[in-house]
Amino acid sequence: MSLTVIKAPWKDYYQFKELLLALIVVLFTVVLFVLWKKGRKANRDVLIVGLCDSGKTALFSYLLYNKPIQSFTSQVENIGEFKSKKNLLRIVDIPGHERVFTKYWDAYKMNCKGVMFVVDSETVQTDICDVAELLYRILTDATIQSNKSKIVILCNKQDKVMAKGSEVIKTLLEKELDTLRLTKSNQLESIDGKKNKTLLGKKKKHFEFSHCQMAVEFAEVITSSSDVVLEPIKDWLENVQ
Repeated sequence: MSLTVIKAPWKDYYQFKELLLALIVVLFTVVLFVLWKKGRKANRDVLIVGLCDSGKTALFSYLLYNKPIQSFTSQVENIGEFKSKKNLLRIVDIPGHERVFTKYWDAYKMNCKGVMFVVDSETVQTDICDVAELLYRILTDATIQSNKSKIVILCNKQDKVMAKGSEVIKTLLEKELDTLRLTKSNQLESIDGKKNKTLLGKKKKHFEFSHCQMAVEFAEVITSSSDVVLEPIKDWLENVQ
Protein backbone atom coordinates (compact mmCIF):
# COMPACT_ATOMS: atom_id res chain seq x y z
CA MET A 1 0.00 0.00 0.00
CA SER A 2 1.54 3.33 -1.04
CA LEU A 3 1.04 6.65 0.64
CA THR A 4 0.70 9.86 -1.32
CA VAL A 5 2.25 12.86 0.38
CA ILE A 6 0.31 15.99 -0.33
CA LYS A 7 2.33 19.19 0.14
CA ALA A 8 0.43 21.91 1.93
CA PRO A 9 -0.28 24.88 -0.39
CA TRP A 10 0.79 27.40 2.27
CA LYS A 11 4.33 25.98 2.21
CA ASP A 12 4.68 26.80 -1.51
CA TYR A 13 3.39 30.32 -0.80
CA TYR A 14 5.97 31.01 1.91
CA GLN A 15 8.81 29.58 -0.18
CA PHE A 16 7.78 31.81 -3.08
CA LYS A 17 7.57 34.79 -0.76
CA GLU A 18 11.06 34.14 0.62
CA LEU A 19 12.48 33.73 -2.89
CA LEU A 20 10.82 36.96 -4.05
CA LEU A 21 12.16 38.85 -1.04
CA ALA A 22 15.68 37.54 -1.70
CA LEU A 23 15.49 38.65 -5.34
CA ILE A 24 14.32 42.13 -4.29
CA VAL A 25 17.22 42.46 -1.86
CA VAL A 26 19.74 41.40 -4.52
CA LEU A 27 18.24 43.76 -7.09
CA PHE A 28 18.26 46.65 -4.61
CA THR A 29 21.92 45.96 -3.77
CA VAL A 30 22.90 45.91 -7.44
CA VAL A 31 21.11 49.20 -8.09
CA LEU A 32 22.84 50.86 -5.13
CA PHE A 33 26.23 49.57 -6.30
CA VAL A 34 25.68 50.88 -9.83
CA LEU A 35 24.61 54.30 -8.53
CA TRP A 36 27.64 54.39 -6.20
CA LYS A 37 30.03 53.55 -9.05
CA LYS A 38 28.36 56.12 -11.28
CA GLY A 39 28.68 58.78 -8.59
CA ARG A 40 32.37 58.02 -8.07
CA LYS A 41 33.01 58.19 -11.80
CA ALA A 42 31.13 61.47 -12.19
CA ASN A 43 32.75 63.12 -9.19
CA ARG A 44 36.29 63.16 -10.55
CA ASP A 45 36.87 66.75 -11.70
CA VAL A 46 39.87 68.79 -10.59
CA LEU A 47 39.51 72.45 -11.51
CA ILE A 48 42.34 74.86 -12.31
CA VAL A 49 41.43 78.44 -11.37
CA GLY A 50 43.29 81.71 -11.00
CA LEU A 51 43.66 85.18 -12.44
CA CYS A 52 44.53 85.71 -16.10
CA ASP A 53 48.26 85.28 -16.84
CA SER A 54 48.88 83.30 -13.65
CA GLY A 55 50.04 80.30 -15.71
CA LYS A 56 46.91 78.12 -15.58
CA THR A 57 46.99 77.02 -19.21
CA ALA A 58 50.72 76.28 -19.06
CA LEU A 59 50.12 74.11 -15.98
CA PHE A 60 47.28 72.31 -17.79
CA SER A 61 49.47 71.72 -20.86
CA TYR A 62 52.49 70.37 -18.98
CA LEU A 63 50.36 68.14 -16.73
CA LEU A 64 48.48 66.50 -19.58
CA TYR A 65 50.81 66.71 -22.57
CA ASN A 66 54.22 67.37 -21.00
CA LYS A 67 54.82 70.28 -23.34
CA PRO A 68 53.83 73.96 -23.63
CA ILE A 69 51.08 75.18 -25.88
CA GLN A 70 50.45 78.65 -27.24
CA SER A 71 48.82 80.56 -24.41
CA PHE A 72 46.43 83.48 -24.66
CA THR A 73 43.51 84.79 -22.63
CA SER A 74 40.94 82.07 -23.14
CA GLN A 75 37.17 82.51 -23.18
CA VAL A 76 36.44 78.76 -22.99
CA GLU A 77 37.53 75.90 -20.77
CA ASN A 78 40.28 73.36 -21.51
CA ILE A 79 39.52 69.74 -20.59
CA GLY A 80 41.73 66.67 -20.45
CA GLU A 81 42.34 63.51 -18.44
CA PHE A 82 45.17 62.94 -15.99
CA LYS A 83 45.91 59.34 -15.07
CA SER A 84 47.38 58.95 -11.62
CA LYS A 85 48.49 55.71 -9.99
CA LYS A 86 45.16 55.44 -8.16
CA ASN A 87 42.52 56.83 -10.49
CA LEU A 88 41.63 58.80 -13.61
CA LEU A 89 40.92 62.49 -13.05
CA ARG A 90 39.39 65.02 -15.40
CA ILE A 91 41.33 68.28 -15.34
CA VAL A 92 39.35 71.41 -16.24
CA ASP A 93 41.12 74.72 -16.86
CA ILE A 94 38.54 77.40 -16.00
CA PRO A 95 38.94 80.72 -17.89
CA GLY A 96 40.23 83.45 -15.60
CA HIS A 97 38.43 86.34 -17.25
CA GLU A 98 35.73 87.61 -14.90
CA ARG A 99 33.15 87.87 -17.67
CA VAL A 100 33.12 84.11 -18.27
CA PHE A 101 34.49 82.69 -15.03
CA THR A 102 31.11 82.33 -13.31
CA LYS A 103 29.59 80.45 -16.25
CA TYR A 104 32.25 77.73 -16.28
CA TRP A 105 32.80 77.64 -12.53
CA ASP A 106 29.11 76.95 -11.91
CA ALA A 107 29.08 74.35 -14.70
CA TYR A 108 31.89 72.21 -13.23
CA LYS A 109 31.97 72.77 -9.47
CA MET A 110 29.23 70.21 -8.72
CA ASN A 111 31.56 67.28 -9.50
CA CYS A 112 34.66 68.93 -8.11
CA LYS A 113 37.04 66.75 -6.10
CA GLY A 114 39.84 69.30 -5.95
CA VAL A 115 40.83 72.85 -6.87
CA MET A 116 44.25 73.99 -8.07
CA PHE A 117 44.37 77.72 -7.38
CA VAL A 118 47.24 79.20 -9.41
CA VAL A 119 49.02 82.34 -8.19
CA ASP A 120 51.63 84.37 -10.07
CA SER A 121 54.37 84.53 -7.42
CA GLU A 122 56.01 87.47 -9.16
CA THR A 123 53.00 89.82 -9.15
CA VAL A 124 51.02 88.48 -6.18
CA GLN A 125 51.81 91.42 -3.92
CA THR A 126 50.55 93.88 -6.55
CA ASP A 127 47.48 91.77 -7.36
CA ILE A 128 46.76 90.66 -3.80
CA CYS A 129 43.27 92.22 -3.68
CA ASP A 130 42.09 90.47 -6.85
CA VAL A 131 43.76 87.18 -5.88
CA ALA A 132 42.16 87.22 -2.43
CA GLU A 133 38.75 88.15 -3.86
CA LEU A 134 38.75 85.12 -6.17
CA LEU A 135 40.13 82.81 -3.50
CA TYR A 136 37.49 84.02 -1.03
CA ARG A 137 34.83 83.08 -3.55
CA ILE A 138 36.25 79.57 -3.87
CA LEU A 139 36.68 78.99 -0.14
CA THR A 140 33.16 80.18 0.73
CA ASP A 141 31.38 78.36 -2.10
CA ALA A 142 28.66 76.19 -0.54
CA THR A 143 29.18 73.38 -3.07
CA ILE A 144 32.94 73.25 -2.49
CA GLN A 145 32.39 73.19 1.26
CA SER A 146 29.74 70.48 0.96
CA ASN A 147 31.96 68.32 -1.26
CA LYS A 148 34.92 68.96 1.06
CA SER A 149 36.97 69.47 -2.08
CA LYS A 150 40.72 69.53 -1.56
CA ILE A 151 42.41 72.83 -2.41
CA VAL A 152 46.03 73.51 -3.26
CA ILE A 153 47.37 77.01 -3.79
CA LEU A 154 50.09 76.78 -6.43
CA CYS A 155 52.73 79.47 -6.15
CA ASN A 156 53.76 79.51 -9.79
CA LYS A 157 56.72 81.13 -11.60
CA GLN A 158 59.14 80.43 -8.78
CA ASP A 159 62.02 80.86 -11.23
CA LYS A 160 61.41 84.61 -11.49
CA VAL A 161 63.79 86.93 -9.62
CA MET A 162 60.99 88.81 -7.84
CA ALA A 163 58.93 85.71 -7.03
CA LYS A 164 57.63 85.35 -3.47
CA GLY A 165 57.94 82.00 -1.67
CA SER A 166 54.92 79.98 -0.57
CA GLU A 167 55.23 81.01 3.10
CA VAL A 168 55.27 84.69 2.19
CA ILE A 169 52.28 84.25 -0.14
CA LYS A 170 50.41 82.33 2.56
CA THR A 171 50.94 85.19 5.02
CA LEU A 172 49.89 87.82 2.47
CA LEU A 173 46.70 85.91 1.62
CA GLU A 174 45.75 85.24 5.25
CA LYS A 175 46.06 88.94 6.06
CA GLU A 176 44.08 90.03 3.00
CA LEU A 177 41.37 87.38 3.50
CA ASP A 178 41.03 88.42 7.13
CA THR A 179 40.26 91.98 6.00
CA LEU A 180 38.06 90.82 3.13
CA ARG A 181 35.80 88.58 5.22
CA LEU A 182 35.15 91.46 7.64
CA THR A 183 34.25 93.73 4.74
CA LYS A 184 31.94 91.09 3.23
CA SER A 185 30.28 90.50 6.60
CA ASN A 186 29.62 94.22 7.11
CA GLN A 187 28.25 94.58 3.58
CA LEU A 188 25.72 91.78 4.09
CA GLU A 189 24.76 93.07 7.53
CA SER A 190 24.07 96.56 6.18
CA ILE A 191 21.85 95.12 3.43
CA ASP A 192 19.47 92.98 5.52
CA GLY A 193 20.05 94.50 8.95
CA LYS A 194 20.97 91.12 10.40
CA LYS A 195 24.26 89.97 11.79
CA ASN A 196 25.94 87.82 9.20
CA LYS A 197 27.40 84.46 10.14
CA THR A 198 31.08 84.24 9.27
CA LEU A 199 31.51 81.84 6.36
CA LEU A 200 35.29 81.81 6.41
CA GLY A 201 37.52 81.03 9.39
CA LYS A 202 36.67 81.30 13.07
CA LYS A 203 34.84 84.12 14.81
CA LYS A 204 36.92 86.60 16.82
CA LYS A 205 40.14 85.08 15.49
CA HIS A 206 42.46 86.24 12.74
CA PHE A 207 42.00 84.12 9.65
CA GLU A 208 44.28 81.16 9.08
CA PHE A 209 43.99 78.55 6.33
CA SER A 210 43.93 75.86 9.01
CA HIS A 211 40.48 77.21 10.00
CA CYS A 212 38.93 76.27 6.64
CA GLN A 213 36.38 73.47 6.41
CA MET A 214 38.35 71.80 3.62
CA ALA A 215 42.03 70.93 3.41
CA VAL A 216 44.12 73.79 1.98
CA GLU A 217 47.74 73.20 1.01
CA PHE A 218 50.50 75.25 -0.61
CA ALA A 219 53.03 74.18 -3.24
CA GLU A 220 55.72 75.86 -5.33
CA VAL A 221 55.81 75.11 -9.06
CA ILE A 222 57.40 76.41 -12.26
CA THR A 223 55.58 76.40 -15.62
CA SER A 224 57.12 79.54 -17.11
CA SER A 225 60.47 78.20 -18.34
CA SER A 226 62.12 75.11 -19.77
CA ASP A 227 62.99 73.97 -16.25
CA VAL A 228 59.46 72.90 -15.35
CA VAL A 229 58.81 71.83 -11.76
CA LEU A 230 55.52 69.94 -11.28
CA GLU A 231 56.41 67.20 -8.78
CA PRO A 232 54.55 68.88 -5.86
CA ILE A 233 51.27 69.08 -7.78
CA LYS A 234 51.61 65.56 -9.18
CA ASP A 235 52.06 64.27 -5.63
CA TRP A 236 48.99 66.23 -4.58
CA LEU A 237 46.91 64.78 -7.41
CA GLU A 238 47.84 61.26 -6.33
CA ASN A 239 46.05 61.92 -3.04
CA VAL A 240 42.85 63.25 -4.60
CA GLN A 241 40.29 60.50 -4.00
